Amino acid sequence: MKVFSKAALTLVSLTIPLTLQAREWTATDGRKLQAEFVSSEDEMVTLKLDSNGEEVTFSVTRLSDEDRAWIIAKQVELAKEEQEGAKAVEKKSGELDPELTKLLNGNWETAEHDGLPYSIFAGEEISPTKTYPLVVALHGKSSNKKNGKQDWIIKPYFQGDRYKKNPAILVAPLCYQPFGESGTGWNKEPGKKVLSLIEKLIEGLPVDPKRVYLYGYSMGGSGAVTLIQAKPKLFAAGIVISGSTDGKAARAFRSVPVWAFHGGSDKVVPPNSMQLLARSLSRTKKFKYTEFENAGHSILGKVMNDEKVHEWLFAQKKK
Repeated sequence: MKVFSKAALTLVSLTIPLTLQAREWTATDGRKLQAEFVSSEDEMVTLKLDSNGEEVTFSVTRLSDEDRAWIIAKQVELAKEEQEGAKAVEKKSGELDPELTKLLNGNWETAEHDGLPYSIFAGEEISPTKTYPLVVALHGKSSNKKNGKQDWIIKPYFQGDRYKKNPAILVAPLCYQPFGESGTGWNKEPGKKVLSLIEKLIEGLPVDPKRVYLYGYSMGGSGAVTLIQAKPKLFAAGIVISGSTDGKAARAFRSVPVWAFHGGSDKVVPPNSMQLLARSLSRTKKFKYTEFENAGHSILGKVMNDEKVHEWLFAQKKK
């Protein structure tokens, strides 16, 4: 059997999120199967069986040399695409959007994008000649109609020395009515506009496109799951607090670092769905799950005041 180099195996260990047609795979013992490639990480490969749609994960060493080489080639192809994408969004200060940059003045400002209200903040130390992380926070179910009142989801947790350590552009969209009080608002029209807003801010502000972070609480936690699932390549990392999910999120969370938190005694959004997701992703290092055994629904402060959470978040960067 052909021996792959250590560098080649390392390449295989990186996560590869792709959407492909089913192809024939051959095991080292000669058995064959039709399956769609899902991802590969830590020398493990995940395939979606063409016969029943089930996803299976196993060691790449069980595949033929040809299949392992195919995975490596796809990783190289993906890396080139990401490099080209990064170059496409690189910008100089002269290319920034003046209407957006005037919002970066050291104060919390309110604005609107395609009918989506949002608050935005950037400290005075933010320079148009550099790029910075973008942190977007999604609030929970609310009947609020006033833009600016949703700052509670992000403002208290990125201040003082914490902000000086990791200066960033902070954004808190408002889930407008009637979606905000529905309990699922971010999964609908406002969520789509959040994705559009993020893309606009990346294009028009000094944002590092490799360091776009999303987090949400309660309805916002569920919304964060939905948005990362919709556009996984847009985000470097996500934090899901007291949110719900479905099995469909597993694929996206194999390629995007996500740390989920839940109260074990949460009666508002029971932890069941997140526990199931955590079990399905137990083999990946991209997904982390922390459950506070005796805590209820209100764990936002407990999570976002934890310095380890901030350290983890700002350490994440797309390759």
